[in-house]
Amino acid sequence: MKKTLFIGSGNMACAIASGLIKSNLIPAQSILLFDKNVEQYAKFNSECIKMQNLQDAINSADIIFLSVKPQNIKEVVSLMPKNLGNKICVSICAGITMESIEKNFDYIKLVRAMPNTPLLIGQGVTALCKNKNVLDCEFNFIKSIFASSGITTEIEEKDINSLTAITSSSPAYVYLFIKAMLEGAKNLNFNYENTLDLICKTIIGSANMVLQGDKTIDEQIRMVKSPNGTTEKALNVLEEQNIIGIVSDAMKACEARAKELSELNK
Repeated sequence: MKKTLFIGSGNMACAIASGLIKSNLIPAQSILLFDKNVEQYAKFNSECIKMQNLQDAINSADIIFLSVKPQNIKEVVSLMPKNLGNKICVSICAGITMESIEKNFDYIKLVRAMPNTPLLIGQGVTALCKNKNVLDCEFNFIKSIFASSGITTEIEEKDINSLTAITSSSPAYVYLFIKAMLEGAKNLNFNYENTLDLICKTIIGSANMVLQGDKTIDEQIRMVKSPNGTTEKALNVLEEQNIIGIVSDAMKACEARAKELSELNK
């Protein structure tokens, strides 16, 4: 059983650790935690080991998750050994390139992961890439860690900023759309207690129709839209407001900011 250390014990670290325990990949007794804010430990399985000394934690670990806030990564890597040998580091720090971490070490096996928040309920999407020192078998094991809480995809690091706009930040787009529909329901004086549930289940069902059906998205739209009917009137308003262009522009802005953060943290 590989000793797995989380440096930084926020919500995403907790989600990953929970996935490890539930899937029996790594038991709670083999999960080490280190965080300056010890209150963070409360949300983890009680059998996880709380470490008081960072050096002892690193020495004891086989896998090290760098799960601190991006602005704290420089301080953390400055305290780590320059040669980590066969230990595998996994960074989930947004906007931090592998190169910016590697330059602090003589030798490091490094995986960069870009998960999204549905990981917290076991339905995440995580993109991963690795440096040349990581063996394929090691990379497959790291992928299995994230697969325990959702699905994974392997990409080139140069595409991570684009994927940030597509999967990492996009749950917020969906939440905003749900909020807009809730406001729309209120404006229609529809105030049932289960309105949120109705909206969310409709979105989930619609997404599954796309994933599980054999029709294109345009065909799915035509299935709902009758000529001169209620749906067509609604879609006309969305198209007049250029919803596709708005979402596209938002995703471009997200990608641009991800690139800026990567440059700032070199």
